[in-house]
Amino acid sequence: MIDAALVLILGGVLLSGRLPTARAFALFAAAAILTGRIGFDDAIDRLTTPAILAVTSLVIIASALAKLPGLSRAVFGRPGRSPRVTLSRFLGSAALASAVTPNTAVVAALLGPAARRPDYSPHLLLLPLSYVALAGGMLTPFGTSASLMVTGEAARMGIQLSIIDFALPGMAVLSAVFIALILFAPILLKDREAPEADTSGVFHIEARIEDESNLAGRSVAAGRLRKLHSFYLAEINRGDRVIRPVHPAFVLHAGDRLIFVGDVSHFDELHGISGLTIDAVPKQQASDEFFHAVISGQSLLDGRTLREADFRARFNASVMAVRRGDERLSGKLGDIRLRTGDVLILSAGPDFGSRDNVRPNLHILDVDSPGQTPMAPRTAWALGIGFSIFLGIALTQLIPFHQAALGLAALVIGLNWTTAREVRRNFPFDLVIILWGAVLLSLLITQSGAADSAALVIAGMTRDLPPYAALAIIFFFAWAMTELFSNASAALTALPVALATAVQLELPPEAFALATAFGASASFLMPFGYQTHLMVITPGRYRLSDFFQLGGIVFVAYSCAALSTLIYFYL
Repeated sequence: MIDAALVLILGGVLLSGRLPTARAFALFAAAAILTGRIGFDDAIDRLTTPAILAVTSLVIIASALAKLPGLSRAVFGRPGRSPRVTLSRFLGSAALASAVTPNTAVVAALLGPAARRPDYSPHLLLLPLSYVALAGGMLTPFGTSASLMVTGEAARMGIQLSIIDFALPGMAVLSAVFIALILFAPILLKDREAPEADTSGVFHIEARIEDESNLAGRSVAAGRLRKLHSFYLAEINRGDRVIRPVHPAFVLHAGDRLIFVGDVSHFDELHGISGLTIDAVPKQQASDEFFHAVISGQSLLDGRTLREADFRARFNASVMAVRRGDERLSGKLGDIRLRTGDVLILSAGPDFGSRDNVRPNLHILDVDSPGQTPMAPRTAWALGIGFSIFLGIALTQLIPFHQAALGLAALVIGLNWTTAREVRRNFPFDLVIILWGAVLLSLLITQSGAADSAALVIAGMTRDLPPYAALAIIFFFAWAMTELFSNASAALTALPVALATAVQLELPPEAFALATAFGASASFLMPFGYQTHLMVITPGRYRLSDFFQLGGIVFVAYSCAALSTLIYFYL
């Protein structure tokens, strides 16, 4: 009963979205340990599983690879080519990168260059990028966190999955998804007009503090300029000096020019402030005065308001506008509860780009990596050679993958290809907690007997049917779970059921483990089913219908390719 209660409570919390995923899994792990359902030593042992060590090592390696120069030129080629030629090169590069580095890192690295393409709209490029990153990750057992976790947990049970086991069905699904995207994305993802909440709708209004103004000599807070309903005090110009962001205690002087940002339909609110002289015509915000930033999947901003996150003090930047897909947000900016994938329009202070906390929390669309210097050519060559050797070792399995990944990560840090400071700010603490919690969830499901009970039901339903019927049920069960939860937690929840079903039906367990991995990465229909979908939804201005239309086609292609390949080679 306790096991079932813990699993149901975790599922309810994750579905409700009331707590960040990492926090929900941390509380679940604590509850499982405190109630004695999982021993403390056993839980700590699962925290250092080879799969988790490999994932964290890959994130460190990816932070160094992100500094390689010439990224945009390499993935897009020369401008002026047809949409399908450009899309083919772009998606092919992303797929190959996703096979050996974390999908989130690949999408984060290409998000800015794709959003800034002058010849093609982000609406055409970003959703296919997210889809092909998922498919490309299935080429290897270390291409996605779900595959890594399935491979690691299956190995604990004596089931060894090799590179070839993933490569054959992985090539099939990648080819099917790639062809579907090249054929249908240019048709279904025709660009639409920018929504009103886009940057074209951001205006600033200039106001002056005259010599006789009653605001001169008073602070911003005392002048009641901090608690306006429809506007935000973004900056103050004092002679040649620009004060940005503006502190509530900042004292106003005669001659100051105040820049308010907000909804011009409520222009009268500023006219009603005694002591302000308002320019007659609101001016559109100049494009070179702000950054566009996407909230990352592991950002501390997810689920918080700007006020709760103390945004200005933390990042030395003011948020001038928030955009969430095509959704019209209402209320004061400081009261909007932010989500992964929201686009923030920032007015940043001078040290914004060099702050350690920017890159882990925000993907900046206007520049590749704020505050990050590209590698010198000699260092880039050395890193490329080192990474090639690592891939050779991983593909030939001369030593265990997690050991090779740890070795390269240590080399990357030791040779200062990525600094200790960058490792600290990029270390995936939330991801480690989620993966650890998912491993404990899988262990709890196995120990409770729920996996065996579910396997008996599936075996009873399919015993008189062809073997591929049970395999398809496991695949779609893992897929249904991943559309609701994360792919790693979905895979580890379905894996014990899959392996128990294989035992009941006396079928190859490798086939059912692979069906779990491929099903858990088949998240194409819902934007909240996978982290990279959330990252692209607002910059690409996607609607739910875009996911249903293009994602539906991709899902059918992916599922048919995965199941037919697994059935042909294993059953």
